[in-house]
Amino acid sequence: SDQSNRITKNLGTQPANLEYISLDASTDDLTAVLKDATAVISCIGALGSGKAVRATNGAVNARIATAAKSAGVKQFVYVSVASELANGPAKFLLKDYLGGKAEAETAVTNAFGAGGSLIVKPSIVDGAPPGEKRPPGPPGVKAAKVDDVAKAVVAGVTGRTGVIDGNAAIAAL
Repeated sequence: SDQSNRITKNLGTQPANLEYISLDASTDDLTAVLKDATAVISCIGALGSGKAVRATNGAVNARIATAAKSAGVKQFVYVSVASELANGPAKFLLKDYLGGKAEAETAVTNAFGAGGSLIVKPSIVDGAPPGEKRPPGPPGVKAAKVDDVAKAVVAGVTGRTGVIDGNAAIAAL
């Protein structure tokens, strides 16, 4: 599959025991595919502006959280955006992006509570798959290391709860 090829390209190998399922998280039934999961991670997001960007960042992530809860998942990890970025000048340029992220955070917390969720909030994440370029972040905003963000996400999957807000807090894990 296309996803399998991307994983192999990024990691240099194909991890064992993975099954790739292609779904549209905005419309497909997610409950069945999440049924036996112990944790769900969502880092879905889209940059830009407009209703589609807000829906991708907000409603789609909210839908995933609701489906995960309905499926009996115990732990949800959501990768959002740092408060320092969301509350800074970027809020004027990235209104739909940031508004959607805030909606998703609320949905995750409502579905799983503080004891069943971890919200990881980097400013921007450094790194891209081999051969790909990511757009730079806002001027003066330092990126979080992708390895640090990954460690924070794993901490959530293994039981850490609450909010980890900002690059320094993420790197301190």
